[in-house]
Amino acid sequence: MKKKYADFDKLNRLLVACFEAEKLYYNAAQDAQTTDLKRFLNYMAVERNRMSHDISNELHSRDIEPLKEDSEKGNLDRTWQEIKEALEHFDAEAIVNSCISRDRNNIKRYDELLERKELPDGILELLEKQKYQLEWYIKQAAQQPKKNPFVETKKEDPKKEDEGGKVINLKAM
Repeated sequence: MKKKYADFDKLNRLLVACFEAEKLYYNAAQDAQTTDLKRFLNYMAVERNRMSHDISNELHSRDIEPLKEDSEKGNLDRTWQEIKEALEHFDAEAIVNSCISRDRNNIKRYDELLERKELPDGILELLEKQKYQLEWYIKQAAQQPKKNPFVETKKEDPKKEDEGGKVINLKAM
């Protein structure tokens, strides 16, 4: 029984990792500067919440108290300076990569539990399904637009554009 309890403890730690991933996506969505990216990150946060809820239900059904470490979303203590800094130096690529990195770490946790096969079959099936969902979500996150819409892109040298010929404005006679 102690061996099984150790695996349930690992499942509980996976639950905390899912909460942390949800919080990461939620905070990233708050800082996102395009509607598409904000929607995507919010959707990812909701999906992590759903995964956490499923794991929590499995623990409750076996009379194991789920860990509720850091379940508070967002950063309520942000000052206006921190918000301004986040908006001015927002790097969508870095944020998306951070979220992807968290998901990859969670996949390692899933793999560890799935390889041991010490949990009940119903939980193993749930974990297998969630692992494949995470892998698919990582592929989707990697395809998100990663440029900051508020940073002007530098145009190429105008002389290169003129190489095809000179445009002459015609005046009406």
